[in-house]
Amino acid sequence: MIGRFGYGAVDKSAEYAFLARKYVPDPNARLRVYEQVSSEYIFVEAAVLLNKVMSRDGSLDITIIGLVHMLAFLYAFYRLLLATGPLRSWPLIWILALLALTDVGYVAYWNSFYAEPASCIFFILLLAESIEVCRTQEISNAQAIRWALWAVLFVMAKPQNAPLGVLLALFVCRLRAWGISTSAGRIAIGSSLAVVAAVVFITVTSPVANMWSSTYDEVFMAILPESKTPAQDAQALGLTPDWLKYSGTGAWTQGTNLYEAVKSGVIGKTITHGSIARFYLLRPARIWRHAKRVLPVAFSLRPDTCGNFERGAGFPPGAKSQTFDAWSGFHEHVLEACGKLILIALLLCPIICVVAWLRAARDRRRSIEFFALLGICSLLSFGIAICGDAWDNVKHLFLFNLLLDAWMVAGIAILFQRVRAGS
Repeated sequence: MIGRFGYGAVDKSAEYAFLARKYVPDPNARLRVYEQVSSEYIFVEAAVLLNKVMSRDGSLDITIIGLVHMLAFLYAFYRLLLATGPLRSWPLIWILALLALTDVGYVAYWNSFYAEPASCIFFILLLAESIEVCRTQEISNAQAIRWALWAVLFVMAKPQNAPLGVLLALFVCRLRAWGISTSAGRIAIGSSLAVVAAVVFITVTSPVANMWSSTYDEVFMAILPESKTPAQDAQALGLTPDWLKYSGTGAWTQGTNLYEAVKSGVIGKTITHGSIARFYLLRPARIWRHAKRVLPVAFSLRPDTCGNFERGAGFPPGAKSQTFDAWSGFHEHVLEACGKLILIALLLCPIICVVAWLRAARDRRRSIEFFALLGICSLLSFGIAICGDAWDNVKHLFLFNLLLDAWMVAGIAILFQRVRAGS
């Protein structure tokens, strides 16, 4: 994101293996072909403006963007505490939310110019507003507007969030059936259209170069290497047999043929994200096979490619901080061990929620619908991450793990509420 604002890392060799802390004005740092308009620009612009006041030599210390992200996160976390405070299960929610959201697996991104902080912060704000909506008898105009704002900013964080925006737009329409005022109903319709517009915009403006590389990765690092009949799958994708020799290569690995694939139209015309989605949808078993291959890293919050320390800190390349990593450990040692069961639970979630909705009192149905939405979004996010790119899976599964955490905590809170209400 920072290249768009004219800054580049002082130590470019530190990228990924070490933390590049200092950034300086660098006109060559901007790579327009990879630029993506994002709601993360709000935080980066704030950091750049703040740096003009704080910096003496014009360099941008990465802790400035960390400070901006931290302040935004604290506000979002405060809104979450306010929304959940009236619930019977508030002590449990607060403890789990604090443990999860302050884990280094999430917080390390604050000191970065990635788009993940925008996804996380705007999701927390959207989550808090949704909880408020579920508790309110009559949704106010202000609530409807805030919900739409957070939803749009969440969708605008990354193209990966766009498919979830479709579900959010439909959910806004559902608000009209919850007994809201006429004016709030009109706002709900406008909100739905705004979310759809955000989905269209973030999709249309997605960098073509990124789409080429992710398409190449998915075909040659996932579909063909995992295939029991690679020749048939290659034909189904529109590939000639001579492309099979590139199976196992990635867009940026040794032996890649990305340039020729794009030049010849194999990637971008013959094979697109749409054709890959169609390939998987027509072969559900392949999605499950691919999911099982990704499961060993699917619940990790710590990307292998991102070191947390500066070069001079005395740590080896790619070293990760071990501070505040209890939740990360829970993901890697507990959730990873029961990954298949979690995916099955997410698949069954909508069915269970329908049964619960039919049996529940009217005032509890909103929470059930929202819980179902969380589960569906988690599952969809998982599918998008693993079927949209086969490179840097841990980072691409950031949103899935965030949604999964919210879904698990919500489920625990609902059970806790029912137990306390019964007692």
